[in-house]
Amino acid sequence: MITIVTGLPRSGTSLAMQLLEAAGILPFTDSCRSADASNPQGYYEAEIVKTLPQDSAWLEEAEGRAVKVIHLLLPNLPLGRNYRVLVMERDLGAVLRSQQLMLERLGRAGAALPEERLRQVYGAQLAQMEAWLAARPELPLLRLGFEACLADPLNSAGQLLRWLELPHEPPDQQRLARLLKQRSPLSPSGNCDEVGRRS
Repeated sequence: MITIVTGLPRSGTSLAMQLLEAAGILPFTDSCRSADASNPQGYYEAEIVKTLPQDSAWLEEAEGRAVKVIHLLLPNLPLGRNYRVLVMERDLGAVLRSQQLMLERLGRAGAALPEERLRQVYGAQLAQMEAWLAARPELPLLRLGFEACLADPLNSAGQLLRWLELPHEPPDQQRLARLLKQRSPLSPSGNCDEVGRRS
């Protein structure tokens, strides 16, 4: 089984990878992209994933692991392997603000497209992702909301453990919930992009 983590950029996919790692699912990553102020715990990415449209042989190495796959590449996942898909969902306005904040931290210019056009582009891309998911009803699917994870860590942890078919006794849920609480904007150690930027 390969656990696919997907969603829009800045939707919480790195957080989902952290949760899976804490639950015992090893991440399929490399050291190409280092942790920074936008993702202090790391991005949990592997550059080779970008080659999926041309080469999928590397998926052999990802068996039993969690792989972060950008939503646009989902249709390139080859048939014949066992996947389960975790989709991270986040308010689109929050996604755009988080992207802008990340670019500011990197000293880069913002997106060339105006926000309304970006909303349209992302909306169309999400519709394509949903069409692909609808065409693969056999895939075990879990949707986690970024905001819901922070607002109700214990329940979100329980959802994940049940989906993974792992023990979800109170100690297990609490262990994952603590990881989510560290990301809460109410936590002094949290690093939520939305602190001070909520509309």
